[in-house]
Amino acid sequence: QKTENTEENSEVIVIETPEVIEENDYFGKIKEVHDGYVFIHQVKRGYQTVDTCGDVFSPVSKEISYKPGQIVQFTRLSKDRDRPGKLRTQDLEIVDSSSMSLEKVKRITDIARLSKKTSPYHQLKKQIKQEDLEEVKKNKPLALFVLQLQEMLNANPGVDFENISEFVKQFIESTFSMLSFHGVSYSIEGEIDPKESQKIEQAIQEYNSNELGGQAESLKKEYEKFVKIRAAFNLMFSENLLGYDTIIGLKNLPELTYALPVWYIWNKNGSPNSNIQESEDPEVDSATKFFADCVGSWEYAWFLQIYNRRNRNLNNFKGKDIMPPKLVKLMKKAKEIFDRIVIMTPYHDQASNEWSDPNWLRNIDPILVGFIEGIPFMFILGRWSQTGTFPLFFDFIADTTNHLRLNKHLLANFKENTYWYRGKSSEGYVGGCLRGDLVEFVDNLLSAYYQGKLFEFLRGEMSKVPETTK
Repeated sequence: QKTENTEENSEVIVIETPEVIEENDYFGKIKEVHDGYVFIHQVKRGYQTVDTCGDVFSPVSKEISYKPGQIVQFTRLSKDRDRPGKLRTQDLEIVDSSSMSLEKVKRITDIARLSKKTSPYHQLKKQIKQEDLEEVKKNKPLALFVLQLQEMLNANPGVDFENISEFVKQFIESTFSMLSFHGVSYSIEGEIDPKESQKIEQAIQEYNSNELGGQAESLKKEYEKFVKIRAAFNLMFSENLLGYDTIIGLKNLPELTYALPVWYIWNKNGSPNSNIQESEDPEVDSATKFFADCVGSWEYAWFLQIYNRRNRNLNNFKGKDIMPPKLVKLMKKAKEIFDRIVIMTPYHDQASNEWSDPNWLRNIDPILVGFIEGIPFMFILGRWSQTGTFPLFFDFIADTTNHLRLNKHLLANFKENTYWYRGKSSEGYVGGCLRGDLVEFVDNLLSAYYQGKLFEFLRGEMSKVPETTK
C-alpha cells in the first residue's frame, strides 16, 4: 500500500499485493504536462502495479487544467505507434483525491476484493455460498486496519512510500527517539555494529555509578524492546516479506482470530504441556492469557478459548496443508526473534475436545504469524499458498459463522466450573454454569454478526453487555 500525494493533505491508499483481483480501470499519476498532452507514470490496475515500459502518453484537452502529481483514471492502454515499445491512453478523468473520503476510495481499499481466489492453490478451497459472503461484508472486516493505515501514512507526509524500509526506519526512530542519544542504528537493512550494545552497556554502568539505578533499568528495558522490534523488521526485510499488509496492529487480531480460529502455538519459554489435550480440565496457560490481553476484552478472550481451550503445540499440526519448505526455514530464523509464533488455521474440525469432534469439512491455507511481547503489532510471516494476507479472508469468516451457528449446542459439553480466563470470579476464572454461559455467549455473538457489529462485539465496544457477564 502507498500514498499518492496530489495536494497538501490529500491521499489515495492503494494496496499493492501482487496476487490481487482484476479491476477494469487504470490509475496513474501525471508526471509531466505539455501543450495538449501529458505523460503518466506509476500506473496501476486495481491494486496491481502495471509495467508500462516507461511513461504513458495521453492527449488532453487544453480546456482542462492538468498538473504534475494529479491522479488520473482511464479505461485502457494501447501501443503507441509513434513511440515503439511504449504505451498510450486517452479520455483521462481526474480523480479528486483532495476530497476523497474512505468511502469514495472503497473500490481501492475494499478488503472484500482482496479476499477473492487468486492462486491455483485455492482451487481446493471449501465452497462458501455468496449470500454468506455478503453477510460478512456487512461486518466490514479489517476496516479498522484501513483507517489505521491511513492515519499512519498521513502522519508521515514527507516519506517516500516506494521505499518501505525507509518508512519503517523513521517509524522506529520516532518510537525509540530517546535512544538516539546513545548512537543506536535505526536502519533495518544490513548488519548491526556489534559495538552498539557495548555503548548501551557502558551507559547503563554510568547511570548506576551516578546512583541512577532506575534510569539504568529503564534504558535496559527500552533497548531490549528496541532490539527485538528492529530484528523483526530486519527479518521481514531480508526475507522480502516487508509490506504495509504484513505488519498489522493488534487491534485487528479479532478479525484474524475469527477467520482462522484454530491455532498451533510455539512459545519461546516452552511449548504447552504435552498432556494439555488429554487433561479433563487444564488450567489456563500463559499463551491464552497473552493473546487475550492483546485485545483486552472478555468477549475476545471467550471466543479465543472456545476454539483453543487446550492450546496445541506445533507437533499437533497435521493435515493436507503441508508447510512449504520456505516457511520451515523461515520459522527457524523467526524463533530466534519472536516470543510466540502461531499457525492460524481454518480447521474448525480440530476445535476443543468439548465440541465432540464434529464432522466438519475444513477449509485450507493457514497463515504464519509472529508476536513479540510489548509490541503492538503482529508480523505476517507467510501463507501456505504463498499469497498475501487477504485471499479467502471472507470465506474463512463465513465458515466460522456457519460452524458456530450449526454446532453451538456442543458447547454444552464443556465441563462445569472449568478454568476460564476473564471469567466471572475475581481470580479470572469462571465458576458458574459455563455450559449455558457459552451457548448464550455465542447467541449474542451471532446476533452482533447479523447486525454487522461482530468485530465491535469482540473488541468489547458494544454498549449492551450480555447479562451472563455482569
